[in-house]
Amino acid sequence: MKNLRTSAYAYCLGALMLSACGGGSDNGGPSSVANSADPATVIDINRHPASVSGTTIPPATSLNDSSGAVWTVKSGVIYRANVKAGFSKDVISLLWYAGKIYQQNVNKLWWVWQNNTWVVSADPRPATSSGSSTSTGSTSGSTSGSTTGAASGSTAASSPASTSTGASAPSGASSTSAASTGTSTSGAPGMPFFGVNEHYAYGGVYSQTPLSTQAATMVDLGLTGIRQDVHGYDQIDTLAEKVIPGLGSSVTVMPLIDAYPWDDPTLNGKTPTESSAYTYAYNMAAYAATKLKGVPVVEFGNEYDLDVHNKRIANDGVNVSDYDNSTWPIWRGALRGYYDGWRSVDTAGQTKVISTASAGFLYLGWYKGMLTGVQPDGSTGHPKVKTDIIQLHWYSDGLDPQNTWGKDGTNYNVLKILHDAYNLPIMFTEIGVNFDFTTQQAQAYITKTIPELYAARNTYGVVGFQWYELYDDPTGDYGILTNSGQKKAIYATMKAAVQASH
Repeated sequence: MKNLRTSAYAYCLGALMLSACGGGSDNGGPSSVANSADPATVIDINRHPASVSGTTIPPATSLNDSSGAVWTVKSGVIYRANVKAGFSKDVISLLWYAGKIYQQNVNKLWWVWQNNTWVVSADPRPATSSGSSTSTGSTSGSTSGSTTGAASGSTAASSPASTSTGASAPSGASSTSAASTGTSTSGAPGMPFFGVNEHYAYGGVYSQTPLSTQAATMVDLGLTGIRQDVHGYDQIDTLAEKVIPGLGSSVTVMPLIDAYPWDDPTLNGKTPTESSAYTYAYNMAAYAATKLKGVPVVEFGNEYDLDVHNKRIANDGVNVSDYDNSTWPIWRGALRGYYDGWRSVDTAGQTKVISTASAGFLYLGWYKGMLTGVQPDGSTGHPKVKTDIIQLHWYSDGLDPQNTWGKDGTNYNVLKILHDAYNLPIMFTEIGVNFDFTTQQAQAYITKTIPELYAARNTYGVVGFQWYELYDDPTGDYGILTNSGQKKAIYATMKAAVQASH
């Protein structure tokens, strides 16, 4: 989406959490006693990477949370970083699942660790797997969720046929053939090549128009891949339980999940750190992976390089040194957390993950620094961001991504540069027309650009695009239709361009 950050779209973790309802010592359960402060010497995400989601004690002897703390159970009492975690006794199972710690006691009662206390809960695992001895359940607590079962970004992306999104895919996954829909056959299996942006979470036209009507419009246009953005746990639930089923099987949703580091409610207004951003992103991504299992592709973060907390990008943004060194680690932490959190659940790499979060155009230094562990101050050896697909945003003022110019007159083929540098699939998760284009100019841009993107599949590994956007909304009049659902002149142009491309 265009870089829209307002309080209306900031959602906190508390909306999801269960409220406390007793569970005191009369039932042999934990009381609401807060844990002491974290011992800094033993909270280390690099030494103690988060365990695979589903790890339990026993059979594991310890497990790690997403902050780098080690959890153990001794004589039925729970310890976090060698300090008693609130009050507990007679604990028979400790579970790390979707970014949270759960315990079960001898009375078969469950609690979840929330805000440094135990809150009454239930076994979070699906009924078919609850209590089962799965391979992840037997994984030792020291195993990293980011390295277990999931291939590296380039390996995962180069093996599109290794997984299937068929039977386990949510109802929004397309069941029609690749040949008839333009579905990508490499890098993003199961994801249609031609797509569009939507914002159900914003309300307005996207929530007022029946989802079946929206789906029918997309099918008519040939834009059957949908990028839907969500910004919190409640919106993830809505996407999984209402939006995807409501849109039906003729279209395929690609979630965009934004655990914006400054929205982390545990910070209490403090500035995020790389560690806090990692943990906040990890937990939300792990939760999303349990709710959105089977989606072909998931994207994380949005236009972080243009965020208001950053200093203005210098020059054209083609060099790592053009970016704000002070906020760089925060964004790096979030992007790393997203990938590791999702992979802690989806260990087989069924869903392809996009975690680059750039505004695109000539901001090539952003990709370079994040993916190679270089920081704007020139220091090297920092953690590297992992991604299965390179994400790119592009608007008509950037002209042609294969032939554009910098401020100094340098000519760039952005697709070639990205392809040659990373050898990863490329997806335009936003592409659209700026306001200064007349209707005729917009039609000419669509007629030229859509076939070029499709042709770039073989040349540069482009695996799809999502046009920005279906309807006009508060982000601007970018829509193919007005905010009242009326077709604009570009509607027929877009439909014809898609049909002519394949």
